[in-house]
Amino acid sequence: MSEPEPEPSYNYTCPNCLSAFSISLDKIPPVRARFPCAKCGDPMDFPSRDQARIQARLQAEAARKAAAEAELEKTGVIALAGEKKFRVDKRGWEDDHYDRRGIRNLIRTGELAATDHIFAPDGSSVVADDMPDLKPLFDLKRKSKSTPPRCCRTHTDRLAHFLCTGADRPLCEECAPEKAIGATVVRICSHCGGPTAAAP
Repeated sequence: MSEPEPEPSYNYTCPNCLSAFSISLDKIPPVRARFPCAKCGDPMDFPSRDQARIQARLQAEAARKAAAEAELEKTGVIALAGEKKFRVDKRGWEDDHYDRRGIRNLIRTGELAATDHIFAPDGSSVVADDMPDLKPLFDLKRKSKSTPPRCCRTHTDRLAHFLCTGADRPLCEECAPEKAIGATVVRICSHCGGPTAAAP
């Protein structure tokens, strides 16, 4: 009888000093909590143990997929786009510019759909799945059996712990800074200044 596969560790990044950490799931409380960063002391919001377990498994799967895609890029199956920047033709995305890695994260998490439109170099709007640089990424997405949690639309390598209630924009902790309003501390969207809600 084979040994059960060990649970992956939960990886997280401090939104203040950007230090990366890894923690075993049994050290995470069963409920959501806030702890200081081990390096800078800035408070960080942690998911519950069950939420962290799901995210850790998705992180591990995403790492395996990234390794597979890197191998495809190395062999030339997926052409590298170099420094090409992509712009999404959707309301609320006007100021967002992405490199291929950012677009890949948006596709993997379902934030960017195959039917969405991307601006071509000549300024025309084309279906994202029709772009040669992106079609292989959508093909990989269609073959995937699971979808990782939403990522921050600005920092696509970070999980979105919050949502802008006005635009449904997914936000990481850096993009949803705390603001004191009287005796109450709330998190606001750094893009529009509006209120936020915890991501589901």
